[in-house]
This record gives sequence, structure tokens and C-alpha cells, in this order.
Amino acid sequence: MDEMDAMSRVWAATPEGSAQDLAGSRALMERAYAEDRHARGPRRILGRAVRRPGPMFKGVAVVAAAAAMVVAVQLVPGTALPASAQELLSRAAGAAAEQGDLQLKPGQYLHVRSMATRHMAIERKDGTGADHVTVKTAEDRWEPAEPGKPWLVREERKGATPNPGSGPAPFVPGGSGVDESVYESSCDKTPGDELSYLRLGDWPTDVTALRARIEKVAAQQAGPRRLRLWLTISDLIQKSAARPSLASPLFEVAAGLEGITLIPDVTDAAGRQGMAVGMAEDETMRSELVFDKQTYHYLGTRYVTTKDKTQSPGGHTYVVPKGTVTGSALLGVEAADAMPEPSPDASRLKIPC
Repeated sequence: MDEMDAMSRVWAATPEGSAQDLAGSRALMERAYAEDRHARGPRRILGRAVRRPGPMFKGVAVVAAAAAMVVAVQLVPGTALPASAQELLSRAAGAAAEQGDLQLKPGQYLHVRSMATRHMAIERKDGTGADHVTVKTAEDRWEPAEPGKPWLVREERKGATPNPGSGPAPFVPGGSGVDESVYESSCDKTPGDELSYLRLGDWPTDVTALRARIEKVAAQQAGPRRLRLWLTISDLIQKSAARPSLASPLFEVAAGLEGITLIPDVTDAAGRQGMAVGMAEDETMRSELVFDKQTYHYLGTRYVTTKDKTQSPGGHTYVVPKGTVTGSALLGVEAADAMPEPSPDASRLKIPC
């Protein structure tokens, strides 16, 4: 889940218990935070995977780069790198068009692997303030090929590094344990929002028809039109790793948006070098789509704090420092014949139809 890329903003400055302590409440916290963020305005409008308790979790959301389906796109010697955001998206559209969709059989699961980075503020024991760290988390998701079956999200913390302006990374509550969340539904149709993975097959691949569908979905949200469109497209792109035939026209539609910029050199959550197309979401945050510099395959997302930002999740007020970068690196997607057995203390949530 979505990217559960934004859960750091829920956990920030909030002490954690053991996995067993959290098992009964983690899913409810995800829902509460999703509703709170949606009520506050246009940012993260249509759902990183963590914003709602539906099938696609953000996570801190999550989809992954289609490693099992990659077709190498070689640069012609002497070919210059893209000089604009529009040119980069055009090349990304061409690269995606050369890939084949991953076809799941009835009963199979889509196994998605990703690496996420999240911001966390940890209050000092002496009460003198908080230390800011970026926590790295490996995430695996198993999504069913048909409705009515459970979903599984497994997260494992891999360590923490200090954020800009902070000292050495302090002890991170929760350590490096594994958290699991199971989402169950008895729906005979796909539950969740219109952008969930199981519904991607309903989205058109014709650019004109796709643009019209995006406009319709984005119109239901608040905020500037360009931002509503950008967030809708970004969410669809994150969930389209198994369907490059949809990602390709999505990149074409994104290339026509006002306000997009080229960021020539970036590093994703997995440490891979790339270049990005970004848009300012507000005066403190820029969201980015990251691409490989040689193949132009989509690598993932980044969220860059461009100005110190005050947040107050759960009644704890702290400042996210300028220069903080979070996001999700998409590592791979493949078909799996079954979902692993969840641990006994996994969080569980029923998805309403």
C-alpha cells in the first residue's frame, strides 16, 4: 500500500510497541490517517497505497518495476539525455510500449517487491526536541488476480539514517522486525477505490479516451486542476507495473500537464541513479516520478521536502526539515501461485464492499 509510503507521517514521534501490541490497531490507524489526509486537501488526492485500507497499499504504495518483463532499451551511442520533462516522459512511453503485460491466471497472485523510505521524528528522552531519521523498509505485497480473496502486505525494516541537520541516527522504535497486514473481503466485485490494481483492466489505453477518464476521476477531488491530474496519473502509474500497455499512454498524458519539471540527477529508495519528472504539490513538497537514465523504465516515486514543514500527527508537533526525501523504489513484479501464510500476530482488516 499503497506506496505504505506515507505511514511514516502517522508513526512519526509516536512510540511503537511490539508487533503483537500493534497487531490489532495498525490497520485502523491506516484508515484514520487516510481519512484525515483526504480531509485536509488535495495532496495525495487519490491514494498512495497507504491512504486507504483497500487493496492497494502505499504503501507507502506501493507496485514494482516489472523486472520479470523488462525489455532492454539501449541508448544509441551519442544520444543526448532528455532535455525536458516532456522528452523524458515521451521516451518512457516508448520504453513501456515495448514491454508485455503480465497475465495472471485465476487463483494466482501478483507478487510485488519494493523498497520504501519514510520519515520519522523520534523525541529525545531528555525532552530537548526530536531527531529526524529516514527509515528504509523492504515491502512485499501479494494481490489476488480475482476479487473475494485476501491480500497480504509484509514489511521489514532495514535500518535508519539521519535526516539533513540531524545528528547520528538514534535507536528506531520497532527495531528491524517484520510487520504483516492481511486485508480480507467477501466482495463478489473488486473492493476499494477506482484506481485499485484489479480494476486497471477497465482503463483504456487510447490516449484520448484515457485522458478523458483521468479528467473525470480527478474532477471529483479538490485542489488545482494540474495537481489533481498529476496525482491521479501518478497513482495509476504506480499501480501499472504489471500493465505497461497502460503505463505507456499514462506517460503521454502526463507529458501534456502544466507545471512538470525535469530533475536530471536523483537517487531512488533502492540507491539507483536516475532522472525524474516532478511537480510542486505545495510550497513545501515536490513529488517525482523516477526513471532509469538508460532504459527509461519507471523506477518509482520520490517526495522531496523543499521547505521546512510543520506537522502534527497524533497531537505530536514536529518539523520535517528541508531536504528530506522519502519514496518507494519498485524492484520487481511476478506471478505467484499462492499467498504466503500470514503470521499469527498479523494485523487484519475486513475491506467493506
